[in-house]
Amino acid sequence: MKTNVRIIALTVAMCAAAGATAQTTSRTTTPAADTVLLSERVDGDYLVRTYRIQNTEDVDYSIRYRISVAKLNAALNGNTAALDELNGFVNGLMQDTTKKVRQVIITGYASPDGPAAYNAKLAMQRATDFKGYVDQKYGFSQKYAVTVNSVVDDWAMCRSAVSSSTIPDRAWVLQIIDGPQSSSAKEQMLKRNAGVWNYLAQEILPPMRRVEVMIDYDTSRIVEQRTLIQRPKPAPKPAPAQDYVVVEENVNGVIVEMPEKEFREERREMKQDERAAARIAKREAREAAKIARAQEKAAKRIAKKEAKAAKKAAKAAKKTYKDLEKM
Repeated sequence: MKTNVRIIALTVAMCAAAGATAQTTSRTTTPAADTVLLSERVDGDYLVRTYRIQNTEDVDYSIRYRISVAKLNAALNGNTAALDELNGFVNGLMQDTTKKVRQVIITGYASPDGPAAYNAKLAMQRATDFKGYVDQKYGFSQKYAVTVNSVVDDWAMCRSAVSSSTIPDRAWVLQIIDGPQSSSAKEQMLKRNAGVWNYLAQEILPPMRRVEVMIDYDTSRIVEQRTLIQRPKPAPKPAPAQDYVVVEENVNGVIVEMPEKEFREERREMKQDERAAARIAKREAREAAKIARAQEKAAKRIAKKEAKAAKKAAKAAKKTYKDLEKM
């Protein structure tokens, strides 16, 4: 199961970092278009803003099917774990009012071995079968927009798996996969080598007979941002009049001694001001580090989203190419 999060704006991550520690100061940030300001108030030395943040996320599940079979087998090759994860997510989804499903896409796949027309029909039957499963168990079609697609993988989709495998005559197999021959011609050539075909049938082709389910949904959450209010420093107070004590008097003038109490108080105030300035500098440095970490996490999420989008675009392009070949 793969989970992808698309963060709509970097500001969201910065707001989240500010709200994680209620008593930590943060630099003022302007909310992005996907945020809604709910309230604004002053709490002591802080300006407190409350936002509602909206994100778009999706989860993917992959379910395997047996060769030439379009009926779900829950016990087949890890299907039990995948279906348990799907069940847990859906149960949580139905209880979490902050999540709103946008769409559910169910795509059936078939491996490249066998007649192309038969594989296309089989892939669609697998998608339809799994749609019936989630409709019966969860009532998906009654609650959400469910789309059913089908894809027949070609031999080129095996290349990565073959390249990293221990299949016999791997270089020869890759040469056939990369060749200009038709899908059926490539299959016949591969079948001439019994060791190669047995490896393909046991290790490479089974994972391609599957159904993939993507659930696309919106989430919303409440984030509190606390910003330290910069207040003007008060003007320094004039020094109080000093009392003088005459200790000696002669014709040349007067020698005086300043009271020790006033001198100690002045030094204590100076030290208190220095400690307060040091605490403010440390607090601002910690907040800057938190914001930097939040920006780095948001950048990674965006990179992951772009990789996911590229994968979907590749799938769509491949399907379009297959459709054009059939025309």
